[in-house]
Amino acid sequence: MRKLYHTGIFMILCIAAVSCKKDDKVEIVTLSKAGEEFYFGEKVKVWAGTQGSDNTKLSYKWEATGGTFDGWRTQNLFENLWIAPAAVGDYTVTATADLNGKKTSRSTNLKVTRYFFDEFQSRFAFEGNGWSIADATANQILDNDPLKSIMEVVATTASKTPILRRDLNLSDLRIPFSIRTKLGWKTFFRAGQPVIISLFFKQPSTNTDYPFLREIRWEYYPTVDPATTDSYQIRYETFVPAANRSVFSTNTAVLPNPLPLINPVKGKSPIFRSATGVEKSIAFAIDANNVFTAYVDGVQWFSSNGIKDWLAYCKTTYPGFEDPLASRFQIAYPGKANANETGTVGFVNSVFISNDGTILK
Repeated sequence: MRKLYHTGIFMILCIAAVSCKKDDKVEIVTLSKAGEEFYFGEKVKVWAGTQGSDNTKLSYKWEATGGTFDGWRTQNLFENLWIAPAAVGDYTVTATADLNGKKTSRSTNLKVTRYFFDEFQSRFAFEGNGWSIADATANQILDNDPLKSIMEVVATTASKTPILRRDLNLSDLRIPFSIRTKLGWKTFFRAGQPVIISLFFKQPSTNTDYPFLREIRWEYYPTVDPATTDSYQIRYETFVPAANRSVFSTNTAVLPNPLPLINPVKGKSPIFRSATGVEKSIAFAIDANNVFTAYVDGVQWFSSNGIKDWLAYCKTTYPGFEDPLASRFQIAYPGKANANETGTVGFVNSVFISNDGTILK
């Protein structure tokens, strides 16, 4: 009888021990993020790795010191999408797992470094709010080394310009700002044609009879002989919607027409010559005083008051004149001369956009 009694106690203790083992226990052992640095408005996947006695009953709560979480995601999942805020800084995302009232938390740091950047290392470049392409095919070459990842753009259509573009709609981009892109061509480039780098601006919703800055356009000709042929053209365009009037800056312009950035706006320079596979760094900025500066391969090419003086005139002349608001960044390569011609093959290594006017050289 005593033996049975002790056996019963032993079984009870075993059951209790098993119950203790299966008691509500939970621990977040990892909190991961897709990347190490992020840009304004970027959607960043974050996910928790959790150990517990019954993970099927877990619920989660997500918190952040800045930014928001994607609205269509529920808060009780082990993964979420964090939307980066429109300000440079270090932010903390915290996940809390709850298993029947027993909770555990883990945090991770997310660094927002600039308005926008892309080194073309993500295979999702054309999804969501990513890049788009027109009249070309895209061939993304991925590498763990950002210096080797590129987006190839191949012209496919005669008489149409291949375009790689990105809408700047995740956060407002106003002056001051700067843009730097590293790009080039390989295997074939249509003779005598330019690469065109453009920044477009939004049309104001009011005062449509006022002129506004619509585009900054920088063309460079990588394969021409700069000793005999113009190898660059850099201008900006103003537009009056009500009159459907477009005016580009010229050498001899006087106000109210757009003043030149450089004189001549089109000319010869050896700094733009580049052979197949050669990467050029093209950058420009408008600082807080509206001064425009252009850089080639990390070296300042010129500085200009052209836009500054035009904007000053407009603000004095037109009550309620609105400051420029960028809408789209775009790179265009030459289209095919005819259906039988080989298509130009361009490539883009990186694009960096800052909202403080500083240039990453």
